Amino acid sequence: MKRLAILSLSCLLSIASADSAADVRTMPSAASAVTAEPPLACGDYLKEIGHARPDVTFIGCKSVVSDEPKMPGFEATYRVQGKDIEKVDAWLATWAEWENLRFSCCQWDAPRGYYKDKRGSHFEVNMFAEAYIDGHMVNQKRDFAKIPYATLTVSHYLDIP
Repeated sequence: MKRLAILSLSCLLSIASADSAADVRTMPSAASAVTAEPPLACGDYLKEIGHARPDVTFIGCKSVVSDEPKMPGFEATYRVQGKDIEKVDAWLATWAEWENLRFSCCQWDAPRGYYKDKRGSHFEVNMFAEAYIDGHMVNQKRDFAKIPYATLTVSHYLDIP
């Protein structure tokens, strides 16, 4: 009986040792793990990624859910005065995958732009402005100063496996 107890205990220790060894082998070390660390909270993303500028005013940030696939995230909102829209539009193209604003129907907008920061986090960039101002359509870039402001958004969606 004593021999059976010792044998059982030896087997259990061997199994426990094998399990912990497997755990140690499968867990990557902190030094070797290279993964993106996405923002997990709302904030001034332009400031966080080093692209803040005085003519782009941070308004706030809110939780959002993307359309398809449904994915939670955050959207930082900024305001750009009409007189600054053209230069901010050009500036976006210097650091993000960005197509310039174009007039469509009753607004100025562009396809979504994208940016990947140094940590590997992905952001969507968008800017739009209403073009129907005081009963007149502002459909020429040279008239951007007549538009009170454009809205710039920088969104980050959390990748959930």
